[in-house]
Amino acid sequence: MDAAVSYPTVLLGLGRFGQEVIGRALQSLEASSPLLGVLRCEPSGVAAGLQPLLEDLLRAGRGSGERRDQRLDLIAFAAALQGGDQDLLVACDQAARLLAEGYGAMFPPDRPPEQRTATLHLVVQVPALSNPRASVALARLAALESWARARPVFPLLARIWVVSQQTAAGTLTSEEMVSTCASFALGMVASGLRTEDEVSRRLAHPARDEGLVGFVSLASVELPESRLRAYAAARAAYDGLGVLVERVQEPGTDATLAMGAVSALQWDRWLSPFVEGQAAQLSRRLAAELSRSPVDLPADIHVGPLDTPEEIRARHSGLFKPASVEAAPTTVDQARTDETFRALDRAEAEVATAVEQGIQAVFDASLGPTSGLSQLPAVEQGLKRVIAQLHDEQAQEDSTLRKLDPSQPPGPPVDPHREELEHALMALPSRRMALAAAAAFALAVLLGVSFGTLSFMTPAAASTGNSPGHAQVLSSPSPRFDWHEPMPWIVGVLAALGAGGGWLYFVGNHTRKEVRRVLKLRRDALESLVSRGGGGRRAKQAELQLVVRRKRARRGAILALENAVARLQAVRHALLEARDRKRQELLALGVTPAAEARLDDLGQLLGAGGLLHGSLVPPEVISRWIAARREISEDRVWADRLLEGAWPAGGLLEDVPCGDPERIAELSRRQVQPMGERSVLDDPEGGQQAADVLRDFGARMGAVLAPPCQPLNAHGDPVLGLRPGEGFVIAPSAGRDTLDAGLRDVPTRLPVLWSPSKAARVIFLRTWEGFSVEELSRGARSLSQPAAAAPRGAR
Repeated sequence: MDAAVSYPTVLLGLGRFGQEVIGRALQSLEASSPLLGVLRCEPSGVAAGLQPLLEDLLRAGRGSGERRDQRLDLIAFAAALQGGDQDLLVACDQAARLLAEGYGAMFPPDRPPEQRTATLHLVVQVPALSNPRASVALARLAALESWARARPVFPLLARIWVVSQQTAAGTLTSEEMVSTCASFALGMVASGLRTEDEVSRRLAHPARDEGLVGFVSLASVELPESRLRAYAAARAAYDGLGVLVERVQEPGTDATLAMGAVSALQWDRWLSPFVEGQAAQLSRRLAAELSRSPVDLPADIHVGPLDTPEEIRARHSGLFKPASVEAAPTTVDQARTDETFRALDRAEAEVATAVEQGIQAVFDASLGPTSGLSQLPAVEQGLKRVIAQLHDEQAQEDSTLRKLDPSQPPGPPVDPHREELEHALMALPSRRMALAAAAAFALAVLLGVSFGTLSFMTPAAASTGNSPGHAQVLSSPSPRFDWHEPMPWIVGVLAALGAGGGWLYFVGNHTRKEVRRVLKLRRDALESLVSRGGGGRRAKQAELQLVVRRKRARRGAILALENAVARLQAVRHALLEARDRKRQELLALGVTPAAEARLDDLGQLLGAGGLLHGSLVPPEVISRWIAARREISEDRVWADRLLEGAWPAGGLLEDVPCGDPERIAELSRRQVQPMGERSVLDDPEGGQQAADVLRDFGARMGAVLAPPCQPLNAHGDPVLGLRPGEGFVIAPSAGRDTLDAGLRDVPTRLPVLWSPSKAARVIFLRTWEGFSVEELSRGARSLSQPAAAAPRGAR
């Protein structure tokens, strides 16, 4: 629980002026507290708005763990001349009735003033008391005083604090009036000093015979903590988003890098099911079968040297069938056609899935939450290049589609090498002619070899007959067979058989070489034709179906890629919007972002200051200090962390990063969280500058911290009231060492209350209490017109 607010407290802004005061106070509050409630409404809506606030605040007060009486402080701010004559009375009466009816047991109304623990302090802005309009304001305060003295249903109103628009030093602006009232609230309830005597006495109920009206003169030098935190968070977000915007707006990379960034697409494989994949093969196979194309083609071509055309036809019957035959489909054919269409549908769905998976793979690989989006321009360019290539392929597919247009007259049937094969068969010699030629060739070889052999053997035989032993051989008969005589014919027959066989083989192979070649050509052509669906109308329909499927799948891929590019453009647009939104926040705070955060001019954010209020530390010191109080000092590293924290749960394909302003604000507050861990006054430069400001500011406090008039009694004599002119200074203990040196040099020696709050805020406060409205009115009438109209330059 925030220790700055000790008891349940409500800051109540009535009307336009009161609401401005509340807004200014909230700019300087360190943090929200369960014991602090804020209500901005018109006087007639006090009861309706206050009741739910009290329930929560009093419950939080009971749960604080401290053993002490329950207390409630209501501090209302209003301008006496805004609204109707009865507005202030209506607001106080509604609050009193609410306490009496709902919380009388908790805050007994019959207690003596010194024991009452529920109080309402009305801080009222009135015009210069010498102004004729001041009489109207005082009349309204007199009616309120009469109501409080007439014993209302609950004695809630404790003090009417009058804040006049004119002081001894001059006339205050509306801005200074708002700052004065806001500083009163901050000093009384948000400084952690509520239990100190100087504060508790002023917020207690007055004695029975004591007047309700009091003056408060207040001056302050401070830093608007809430506005500074808002600026620091907005500036941090602006810097981080600026880095991301620079990354996604970098100029395009070269084609190689761009295509490398989208290599995970594998887009060249998407349409393979409809080119050479299983679906395409199934479709073409079915078309070939429906065209009755020969599918049982021989793996080997064999033609013997003596094979007749009939034997060749019988052995290779599939090659002599027509390439296609128009026939009516059967029931089985229709069932297979339906199955093929279902397979094509499945393949088309698989292509769509592959496209989505490819895009997801690219986003995961190059545009993940830890990528910093540095690859976004390359991915975008790569996707656009793939889209362009797909468009080119689509145009080429259109020309193919025109060729397959079924409305065009069909061309001649495709039957490759059929006529050439028939001509080759017709050119083959007959087997009888081949045998006759082989026999003639064998006979010629027989005669030639036989006579040649005899011519070689004759001389040897002659020489053998004239030898000396011839008479002896003739004289003795031998029973052995003489091989010399049949030898020439045996050799001739063998040579003739070999020559005839060789002739048949050589001539047969040579004359059938062309047939073999044409058979191979036709086989290969038919295999190719079957693989493309056959050569008839069915093949054309199958190819047309594949082209249509490819075009449809490619169109779907193009749309998916274009959506991915649009998603990247949406990411860029979201980052630009987020950065511009933070820029507008900074401009609304009065800060135009410089090139670096430490160079920002925070003068307008801190306020121009004035007679009674100013900045405790110069703007340039604050900007440097805030820039140095970031959790992550490097902007690029911070941009990466911001992107990771603001990454959409579903990824880039479902949402954009940094699209949730609340998430960005939360991350930015974490980035500047070190601001709350240490006061700027603890910084050597900040503390010294604050001490110098206090010396200059405190030198004129004696002249400006004066009452707006001197209240008079019925005899015209001055009325001193209670604690006339007593005051004190509220200063943060965080900078006590440096601030104490500056406060010692202030001519007005007021006691210093060191606040436990870290807020850089020093408040000079003096009060005059215990007056009645009549005494105040007499003092106002005694003011001289020249004194009341002191020029602004008299400050």
